[in-house]
Amino acid sequence: MEKRILITGASGFTGRHTVRHFLKKGYAVDAVTRQTKLDDIGEKLTIHTLDLTEKTAVHALLENIRPDYILHLAGENSVSASWETPLKSWQANVESTLHIVESIRTIELPARLVVAGSVLQDEIASLATPTHPYSLTKTLQTTVGLAWHNLFGTDVMIAKPSNLIGPGKSNGVCTVFAEQVRQLKETGKTEFYVGDVTVTRDFIDVRDLVEAYEVLLLHGQAGETYEITSGRWVSLGEILSVLRQVSNYKFSIHAKTEAAIEAKLSMTAEKIRALGWEPTRTLSASLKDVWEYAANR
Repeated sequence: MEKRILITGASGFTGRHTVRHFLKKGYAVDAVTRQTKLDDIGEKLTIHTLDLTEKTAVHALLENIRPDYILHLAGENSVSASWETPLKSWQANVESTLHIVESIRTIELPARLVVAGSVLQDEIASLATPTHPYSLTKTLQTTVGLAWHNLFGTDVMIAKPSNLIGPGKSNGVCTVFAEQVRQLKETGKTEFYVGDVTVTRDFIDVRDLVEAYEVLLLHGQAGETYEITSGRWVSLGEILSVLRQVSNYKFSIHAKTEAAIEAKLSMTAEKIRALGWEPTRTLSASLKDVWEYAANR
């Protein structure tokens, strides 16, 4: 029997990759978005234009389609926007999640739910002194999900990915760098200025992440948090060096600041790897796809 999956935030960077993945796998896909510009993905896609901060609308949607799986990707993911409109971030991240888990509970929906956390969220012990409003909302979003599991037995898991990389419209640093290289190439300029090339990040390809999401929905343990990382830290300088190769454009890299003191976030993909997931895409292959997307825009 065909399995049905509901994907929120379907028009976003990760959402579009996720929708394509599950359609290709033969799932019946219901996509929730505030936009309707998903016609390029496929005819079998069912689109629901919905505001997840509207409790009644969320309840009605879940009761109507009764999905087997729910992947909650929607929300406000901008740190700067969270400083300007913290209430909006709260509603988009915390309230939307609360409406979903509470609707699952009240209609007794036997669906598996994965809530997308963030590498920028804080520890629960730091709630009173969050890094920024965004980190506060992501911490509380994931806490709500786990609390509904512990209180009411809701089948929910938290996925906490590291920094994303891959083709598509994104605010990620790799996409931003690729766009800047494209502009250099178009204008004939050869000097790329960056803050600190020694800063390192763990990057996971968005398509590897989507495959991890499916593994969690099929085999993950309710009430658990799964960190999803490549396990490899690379510097921004290395990212630029690879972009120089894949773009076939010679530019010089100029650091505008001295090396900063860096605190690496402790993350491990041990739990998700134990379920049989492994990242398959190399940094070079991912950046090649990022570059091709930027170059063809």
